[in-house]
Amino acid sequence: MYIPPKALSEKILPPEVLRPDRVCCTHYEDFGLGDKALYVGMYGINRIGYIPLSAITRVFKRLAVTKGFFENGKIYGTLCYLVVCYDGRQKAFRFTHEEDLNALLAAFQENTTIPVGKP
Repeated sequence: MYIPPKALSEKILPPEVLRPDRVCCTHYEDFGLGDKALYVGMYGINRIGYIPLSAITRVFKRLAVTKGFFENGKIYGTLCYLVVCYDGRQKAFRFTHEEDLNALLAAFQENTTIPVGKP
């Protein structure tokens, strides 16, 4: 069963373009990179939202450190986020594995003209 993704941007894509692009997108965890849009996972559903590539102005990686836990806060973990700048705002999406995030950013550099990294 096909559930059409929800547009997170003010720009939207027509359904006849959106469906084949989403089906053929390259998967990175809950995310997907197609020819026309970046598909993002929300609410535990993979690739349920999308941002057209024409609306994205920049993408970059943000790393954070968790609050210490286990044995009086001596063990820390890293959190990695994909930050997408679109429509004059920024939205951060959580990645589980940094390797998948790096692969997605490399795909952005190879396949699109969207700047990757902070200005």
